[in-house]
Amino acid sequence: MTNDDRFRLDRIPATEDDWRDAVDGVLKGRPFEKVLVNQTAGGLDIQPLYAPASTEPILPVDPHRVAYGWDIRQRHEATSPSACQAAVLDDLEHGVTSIELGTPATAWGLGELRDALEGVLLDIAPVVLAPHTDLGSARALVDLLDERGDALTSRCWLGLDPIGAYARSHSVGAVDQVAEFAVSIADTYPNVVACTIDTTRYVDAGADEVQEIAWMLATGVAMLRSLEVAGLPVERAAATIGFRVAADADQFLTIARLRAARSLWGSVLAACGVDTRPSRFHAVTSLAMFSRRDAAVNMLRSTSAAFGAGVGGADSVTVLPFDGSDSTLARRNARNIHHLLIEESGVNRLVDPAAGSGFVESLTDRLCEAAWSTFQQVEADGGMVVALESGAVETAIDAAWSARLERLATRKESVTGVSEFPDDAPGAVIPELVGGFPVRRPAAPFEALRDAADRTRSTGGSPAVHLAALGSLADHTARSTWITNFLAVGGLDAIGGDADGAASAADAVAAFEQVGASVVVLCSSDPVYAELAAPAATALKAAGADFVALAGHPGERRDELAAAGVDAFFHVGVDVLAALTDLHERLGVR
Repeated sequence: MTNDDRFRLDRIPATEDDWRDAVDGVLKGRPFEKVLVNQTAGGLDIQPLYAPASTEPILPVDPHRVAYGWDIRQRHEATSPSACQAAVLDDLEHGVTSIELGTPATAWGLGELRDALEGVLLDIAPVVLAPHTDLGSARALVDLLDERGDALTSRCWLGLDPIGAYARSHSVGAVDQVAEFAVSIADTYPNVVACTIDTTRYVDAGADEVQEIAWMLATGVAMLRSLEVAGLPVERAAATIGFRVAADADQFLTIARLRAARSLWGSVLAACGVDTRPSRFHAVTSLAMFSRRDAAVNMLRSTSAAFGAGVGGADSVTVLPFDGSDSTLARRNARNIHHLLIEESGVNRLVDPAAGSGFVESLTDRLCEAAWSTFQQVEADGGMVVALESGAVETAIDAAWSARLERLATRKESVTGVSEFPDDAPGAVIPELVGGFPVRRPAAPFEALRDAADRTRSTGGSPAVHLAALGSLADHTARSTWITNFLAVGGLDAIGGDADGAASAADAVAAFEQVGASVVVLCSSDPVYAELAAPAATALKAAGADFVALAGHPGERRDELAAAGVDAFFHVGVDVLAALTDLHERLGVR
């Protein structure tokens, strides 16, 4: 593959200032930053244009990763050892390269683990326990390695995460005991990762990208200190820690998160006097990004997340089942996403393929700066355990979620199939995690509205809104289509809007009386609104309409239209959740 110099910015006879002057001409006085500069959840600016960057790649842990791809780590939640064994062997036979055992396996003893992992070659296919604090199950996995003669070769993760346990149970585990256990097995099991630093529950609760990395660093430093106090040199302590981080559908931000996390942890080790050494990063697709409605879109979200994790340099990637189940179909779909990216797309064939991208490099650098600053503040305030037990972490997450919820409500951030392009396709059963921080799904507030509308229909109700189309079909179709989708987000039916509309206020009243709805939305073009919106609103109110809204921005005519009887204006940027909740109340939807 060769570079085409025609498309290099440094060969185009124009400067960035020239481009900015041209853009300002198009904006016609509107502020550049407001119109074209976006922000991440963590407050990092995203510019509309970036120049290429010249940066060395951030190397992955394992040099073989480039040849073979990342470790395909499948999660299992089987309720019995026998069911677990069958599912695990099926996955391993179809390309999975390691296994993560979730609940209840994180509390199993030696006998149960022995049965569940019968036939699994632990020196080839590592087994990972999902984050937990049960020293008994960690010891059981170590004992199984002894039985198999895999003590020196196994790369299993024991999953002990005493500090992150607070996010799962509102209680910090026995950090000192975990550290002592890790020290006791370090020499005998040199490749086993005893301690896991898990940040996924923070992200699922609403934490932004800056918070996730900062708290990852703070937790990692706390564990390093505990391991050192227990008798393990820092360099050896670093080798017994693995990181479990979130990957979501924002693929570029996921790439930057993984790159920044690896870079910053390297800085921590350097500050501890440890030569830069490989660090282990396990990326897991975020549970919070899933939707129950139109669950097939979860496959697309998972693919974007897995792509971002792989390109960002994750050593292992777990794709959660798109429908929340542990079915054969869901597991096959999850592992095939990896195969498509690795075997068909060859995403793994480059070291840090995002290196040199002006956008990704800038995002990575600014994320590093922001996360490092937050990490330093956590350290200054007493460390991660203090931050958790004082409530500072939860307060910060709540603030981040509130800001995100505002963006979701106004659809500055959308959820495909739910808040945009709503679909009635079959849904998923998203697991409800018990205890600890809540899982806040962006789709959930909108799904609650749809659920309420469905309940109303199931009891004989008809949650519908009359579209009072004005003018010809050509006049109103754009806004009729837009408002139909707007209402569908809340599970409300739109009646009308599929033919020529009313030519007068009297015609609008006649159509309204035929339908018998109590809530009406006027739909048409601005020129038709100028002539008919005010008289139609007045006439509809006089005819018995309880609530009249107008689809579109009123501009300078807001006061005039409100005086004529228009109660609300639905347009791009409006608080969709508030508007639809209000309509639900007016229509008796509960």
